[in-house]
Amino acid sequence: MLRKLDKKNYIFFLLIVFLILSSTHNSNFKYNNFFNVKKIEVVGLNKTDNAFLENEFTDLVGSNIFTLNKKSFELFNSVNQIKSYNVKKIYPNQVKVYLESAKAIGFVKNMNELVILGNNGKIIEPETLPKNIPEVTGTNDMKKIFQTIEIIKKSDFDIRKIKKINFFPSKRIDIELENKKKIKFPINLKIDDLNFGFRVINDEKFNQVKIVDLRIPNKVITDD
Repeated sequence: MLRKLDKKNYIFFLLIVFLILSSTHNSNFKYNNFFNVKKIEVVGLNKTDNAFLENEFTDLVGSNIFTLNKKSFELFNSVNQIKSYNVKKIYPNQVKVYLESAKAIGFVKNMNELVILGNNGKIIEPETLPKNIPEVTGTNDMKKIFQTIEIIKKSDFDIRKIKKINFFPSKRIDIELENKKKIKFPINLKIDDLNFGFRVINDEKFNQVKIVDLRIPNKVITDD
């Protein structure tokens, strides 16, 4: 007795039957465009940017939908405004690409230029200047800035409550909070350093303290 087919296998079985029957009645089946892509839709950015990106992939229209995969859309990796993307095939002949827009995590004032840093590790150009992101001063080393911000995001600090991150030539940083309190951190910043600073600054004993100096190991120096 034949074993029952589950729903997925049953649909696949019907598809195979359809292909066999079609090839039997059409010797030119290999030229059939039933599975050729007729539309590629991009969503996630504004209407203008979505349309622009759709136009960048017009050469894929007409391709067999089974031959397309995420690598077919690697161009998205070079667009600074995009953090990630997901490709969904809508059979038999449509593709929809969902974009996640990059968000600002900080900004650097470089001469008269304002550089916005995105959570994708790239420089982005948002339509409006975002609020609640820290200003970065003291360096233009983007790699170092991104690495430091990633460490801060993994700590107990809320990046949205940090007003300024100041880098020094000695490769250490100060963090200034929205409430104007400042924390001086040691060289080779670690998550443990940040979490310790967070506990100190939120301890009731230090309510009136404006500056917390943690540069010397195992010591907390304060300045009112």
